[in-house]
Amino acid sequence: MNMAVASPLEGFRGHCLAEQMQARLMNRVDTKFLVPAYLLDACLRGLEHHYSILEIDGRRRFTYDTLYFDTPERQLYLDHHNGKLNRFKLRIRHYRETGDSFLEVKKKNNRERTIKNRLPLTSQTVASSRVVPFLEEQLGRPVAGMLPALFVGYRRMTFMSARGTERITVDTGLGFHSADRRSGLCLPDVAVFEVKYDRKVPYSPFLERLGQLGCRPVQFSKYCIGTSLLFGHECKTNRFKPLLRRLHGICS
Repeated sequence: MNMAVASPLEGFRGHCLAEQMQARLMNRVDTKFLVPAYLLDACLRGLEHHYSILEIDGRRRFTYDTLYFDTPERQLYLDHHNGKLNRFKLRIRHYRETGDSFLEVKKKNNRERTIKNRLPLTSQTVASSRVVPFLEEQLGRPVAGMLPALFVGYRRMTFMSARGTERITVDTGLGFHSADRRSGLCLPDVAVFEVKYDRKVPYSPFLERLGQLGCRPVQFSKYCIGTSLLFGHECKTNRFKPLLRRLHGICS
């Protein structure tokens, strides 16, 4: 008789959002991996004693809706494509299950550290005119002319080490849509792993497991890859072509 194999997710202890917020890692180092979705269980199995998983109201997977902004010339995209340091991304992120939304500025500095600052989007913050001062302080430039550029949606699981110095996000079901919703595509066969830590961790069971499975770090930006896939006919993509070929190989 065939017996269903339990998902490795069932073996992880759940942690709440308050516990996770104690290790926010808003100033951090990121390492990303592209993993075929069929390897997801193999990546997680056996790590249950090293990590816990975010759990809210019995849920362990959460839907993220993100709207990225850019200039009409896609200057923020070009800054990333051209390898500029001290670059940033501007986005609104909505957490569908909780209903929370944040205006976020995500910076990459010249030490390759990621620094994220965000402002809760509520009726009070919008009415108090805090949005423009927040953006101009974070960006160091006027924000007039920024336009909606790309919608990105996905499902996320978040794992945290017992020490709270390492966090891993696993994103699946990536979908990209133009700001006018007239074009879009999905990547159902790809999982994006991101290992986040405040400094280089001496030992990471997650990184070790990914290495055992032959997964290698990549430079991956959802905004830039989504833009390349949807608008590659009208913007530079040379820097991302090896990664686009790799995506094609996973999805074909």
